[in-house]
Amino acid sequence: MPNFFSLSAMLLLFACSGNLSESETVKRKHDFRNFYGIVWVGSPHDNLAYAKQMGYDYVFFQKGMEQDSLSDGLYFYIETPEYSVYNRNIYTNRQYTPEQTHFAETHFALMNDSKPFPGNIARGWFFDRHTFTAQLDLQQQKVISWAIDSIINYAKFIETQNPKFRFGGYAWDVPQPPGDFWDTIQNPGRQITLAHWTGGDYGIKHPEVTHDFPTYSEGRINYYKQLYNETRKVFPHAKFMMEPYRIYDDWIQPVSDRADADEVTPDVLAQEKFGTEFADDERIFNSGLIAPDHVASTTPDRYGEADNRLFAAKAALKGAWFSWYGRFGGTGDMPGFQSVKEVPARLKLIRMLPNWENLNRTTFDQRTWNDTVYKSPTAFASPDVIALKQPDTNKLFIVFLTEKGKAEIPEGSKITSIYATDELFIEDNEAVDEITINGSYIAPNNEGSLNKGYIVILN
Repeated sequence: MPNFFSLSAMLLLFACSGNLSESETVKRKHDFRNFYGIVWVGSPHDNLAYAKQMGYDYVFFQKGMEQDSLSDGLYFYIETPEYSVYNRNIYTNRQYTPEQTHFAETHFALMNDSKPFPGNIARGWFFDRHTFTAQLDLQQQKVISWAIDSIINYAKFIETQNPKFRFGGYAWDVPQPPGDFWDTIQNPGRQITLAHWTGGDYGIKHPEVTHDFPTYSEGRINYYKQLYNETRKVFPHAKFMMEPYRIYDDWIQPVSDRADADEVTPDVLAQEKFGTEFADDERIFNSGLIAPDHVASTTPDRYGEADNRLFAAKAALKGAWFSWYGRFGGTGDMPGFQSVKEVPARLKLIRMLPNWENLNRTTFDQRTWNDTVYKSPTAFASPDVIALKQPDTNKLFIVFLTEKGKAEIPEGSKITSIYATDELFIEDNEAVDEITINGSYIAPNNEGSLNKGYIVILN
């Protein structure tokens, strides 16, 4: 197996990390692109423990994180922030008070004026046959201003609960300007626009409201811009992230002809769809709206080792990122894991490859990929083994995939200890008996050492 660590590279890495004394170590700055995006599943504590272990800087906020000391030192994104300031669920089998009905009809997008509430509310994502998501009527400036004030106050409130857990920004799933509307509760449903019901890119106007924007798309774009601007007045460091299904088709192309395209395009664009277009589609970068090192793959749709190795390698070659957004899976051939503890070690580790390469500042001329093997002075991934140097530490994270897997011991380094890890990839127990150290490499003892997480401590 090729040697993926060199002495000179390791000496440079150690000079920047664990070999220096604590007083001498130069701590890298938090990077908003280094995010752990799980928010719809798992417990706040487990997600924080895993994020801390893997060196993430930003997490997606779950209620309860602000009460957990593990959040200290992290930044948080609020996912689809408008959902945090109103009750998004409309229940078709419940009774509502006149006040609740009036609020809904004057704040939510309407699809008709011929049916009584809730049959007049434009339908967003369905949770079940009786529950769907209401979308704000963003054609109203009044609603936009109310939402922005409420969101900023919510971010401030979270920070007051733990000043060491700092607001980092916002993130949106399916952020396309026409909105996230759905036609049916059938599985799978079909994403549509308001034109499905109204004949155009607009909602039906309630008699008591004013539509300040002629289309829903224009209103949504103005909502994003105004929220960015108002948030930065309070939180100058705030960053914004979006996860369209396809970066070019669902974001770049719809906004590229706008004079304000730069103002509304976020700091990070992540591709939900499986595949490598996030790195390979040059139309994304030729637009001038986003750079390769500000895109990511967050696909929840592929379980296979080869697919994930490909996505990680493509991201690393571009300086892009590989993470999760919202969930681990449940679509494509990826199981619907409900906790990070259920995710196989290989999937946990491979998603760190490009991120750690970027944080280690591994130069691009050292990052190589031959369509099967990725290697650099700080990372190696093949069908047999994944081995990655963690930034800011002397830890080598390893998952052996086959008994042929071998991880090179960095030249000039010694192994001080080897740990098997727990379900959060945290050191659990000494594992010297599970690993063979043979000259310059580490290998699994037998099948029992495969598909487990190991951490090798080097000096």
